[in-house]
Amino acid sequence: MTTTTMTTMINPAPEKREGCGMPAPATSSVAADQAESKTVPRRTQRHGGLFYRAVLPLGLLLLVVAAGEWIPFDLWVQDCFYDLDSRQWLIAFDKHSASGLTFYVIPKFLLGIFAGSLLLLTIRQRWGRFTCPWNRPRLVYVLLCLALIPSLVAILKAHTGVAYPRKIDRYDGGGIPYRTVWQSIPRHAGEKRYRGWPAGHASGGYALFGLAYAPLSRSGRRRGLMVALAAGSLMGTYQMLAGNHYLSHTIVTLLLAWLVAGLLAVSFRLDSNR
Repeated sequence: MTTTTMTTMINPAPEKREGCGMPAPATSSVAADQAESKTVPRRTQRHGGLFYRAVLPLGLLLLVVAAGEWIPFDLWVQDCFYDLDSRQWLIAFDKHSASGLTFYVIPKFLLGIFAGSLLLLTIRQRWGRFTCPWNRPRLVYVLLCLALIPSLVAILKAHTGVAYPRKIDRYDGGGIPYRTVWQSIPRHAGEKRYRGWPAGHASGGYALFGLAYAPLSRSGRRRGLMVALAAGSLMGTYQMLAGNHYLSHTIVTLLLAWLVAGLLAVSFRLDSNR
């Protein structure tokens, strides 16, 4: 799925309205019929927006979770990142290493600066010669995405108990077998409960999904989507290479971010006309 396609899906373009070329109506009944006909495209647009912003990501989310229960594609992918000869992951997880600083520490720092800047703009939209092009509701919307998406992921992580790849027997971990999400939720005696599902680190990058709805122009929304996908995917891929998450963990976080951002966009009535 290309970025342009995904942009079209989450921000469906308004339907074009063509004039019918009829003379001015002579009766009130004709005027009423025309007024009713004008509301149909609007309703269709609203329903289409709800589908792409909420129904579609929710359906994909359920599909990915269900597929993970039956198909071990997580292990197939993770095997590519683990060297059986050296018993090491492609990247050694170390926050103080060059890769750790680049893909773990610095992104969190930049996200914090971005959130703080939005908060200041929400309080005061004009700073000297700079005036924020977004109104206050759009700024609040992006801030809510930055707060709610990682919070939802953190809640799920705390209650699912999924072990990280580096902690299971298959990868010389701590004596824990591989278990799917539903297999991990029940407590297993004598085993430590981990917080591997969904991907928490990637949730910070995917929390930028609000940028796919907040900009006023279609090109701005496309750029916002690209930023969110790039940030979340880079952060999630780093964790996979280091043995901290499976592929499905990152995909689920992406779909959760899409769902939350989409529902908030519907709630805030964000569209190209406001």
